[in-house]
Amino acid sequence: MFARKTLFMYMAIVSGLATLLFAFSPRAGYAAAYPVKPIEIICPYSAGGGQDIWARITIKYMMQYMPKGSRVVVNNITAGGGIAGATAIASAKPDGYQLGAIVPFQLTDQFINKGTPYTEKSFYPLGFGASDGNFLIANPKFGFKDARDLIAYAKANPGKLNFGVGGAYNSHDFFRWKIELATGIKVNRMPFNGGAPTLAAVAGGHCDVASVSISEALAAMKEGKVVALATSEGERTPLAPDVPTMKELGIDVVHAQWRCITSPVNTPQEIKNLIINVLAKTFSNPEWAAELKNAGFNPVNITGAAALDFYNKDFAEYRDLVQKLGITAK
Repeated sequence: MFARKTLFMYMAIVSGLATLLFAFSPRAGYAAAYPVKPIEIICPYSAGGGQDIWARITIKYMMQYMPKGSRVVVNNITAGGGIAGATAIASAKPDGYQLGAIVPFQLTDQFINKGTPYTEKSFYPLGFGASDGNFLIANPKFGFKDARDLIAYAKANPGKLNFGVGGAYNSHDFFRWKIELATGIKVNRMPFNGGAPTLAAVAGGHCDVASVSISEALAAMKEGKVVALATSEGERTPLAPDVPTMKELGIDVVHAQWRCITSPVNTPQEIKNLIINVLAKTFSNPEWAAELKNAGFNPVNITGAAALDFYNKDFAEYRDLVQKLGITAK
């Protein structure tokens, strides 16, 4: 009898200790306590650029659905045309306090830049909140009215135009490449660290033409600092209805990019689920969608399992495109 009582007492003590240990373990009830400090969303591109604008608008509406007392901020880590920021996202501690705001070209860096310390497997897609195009812009001094004038000039002056892009082999650069391939022109490629400095270079006359996000160019267009020659999307944007599509101008180019909030892959699932739920509500908010449209974005709502499926399929398409182009890591 004594042995049985002792055994039961021992089991009760062990059970109690286990309960206490679980209660104070880092993962137990983690989502219930999360967050207890500010959450950073790392943006690999400069403040004022398209990705930064999208992230800040999205965070503004996320706060309506985050746990009470939450604080979410943007951290712009911009060196290396997005590589420094993407590295910070991929190497972040998987505790939910450092998330990322990425675009497709964080996934293709591994094929472009030798020694890239991350791959598509380094990021977990929590939600896609935009899929938008670019404007082809020029400094007004050239007198170009649309993309056809630019193409004619480039053909008559091969290699003379400086073409700015907000990073090597990002959306802007792939748009440039598609234009060259479709028209046969050759330009001098000028990479910058994000869309904002690219736009500033064209407006200031330090770069001739460029590909920039629609949201980035609108203010400078209204001020007459740059001229929009075409949009890369399949349809005209209501924000600048006078700007034709490339297809309308007889140039067989259509191009757009997505914008996504991610976490490190090994982030606890309960934290992923919390952010996914917040993003699903945010992306369903008509006020969020309206503000994005006014800023030049095309809002979308892809979260959860659908986001992971989309992510994997889109990566496969870009991987195949890079291989088709014969691009090798350097």
